[in-house]
Amino acid sequence: MTAYANTSWHWLTESKPFDILPYVVVLTLMIEFVAIGKLNSINSSMKLFLVICLANLASFILPYSVYLLPSATGYTFQMSISYLPLYIVGFGYLLLTLMAEVPIVYFSFRKNVLNRKKLLISIIAVNATTTLFVAIIERVFIKGSW
Repeated sequence: MTAYANTSWHWLTESKPFDILPYVVVLTLMIEFVAIGKLNSINSSMKLFLVICLANLASFILPYSVYLLPSATGYTFQMSISYLPLYIVGFGYLLLTLMAEVPIVYFSFRKNVLNRKKLLISIIAVNATTTLFVAIIERVFIKGSW
């Protein structure tokens, strides 16, 4: 018979990492929209906003899609996000974010900027910064223990 050792994990706060998702999404969208727009002098604000939203939708869905797959433990999506000892945002999340967002934003605006290298670097830097910020928020406001 198989036994799983994570049964003693519990969240100490009422909120879990998934619960703060709507707030960090809004914060991330605002930061990325302003920073990428200002750093690259992008004037088409509606297009920028839509592209940033699309890119973030892709980057926020990717990490959670793993939990939609059947797990060896038989956990449902709800059980996985509620009871597993996992903070969502970490190094792997950053890699998924960059794989999703960089191509979407870069290819949408490479012809609208004077310096493509600056665009690429700013997309990476802003996403790394917002990912780090969200990781810190998760760990400060959401506590768990074995």
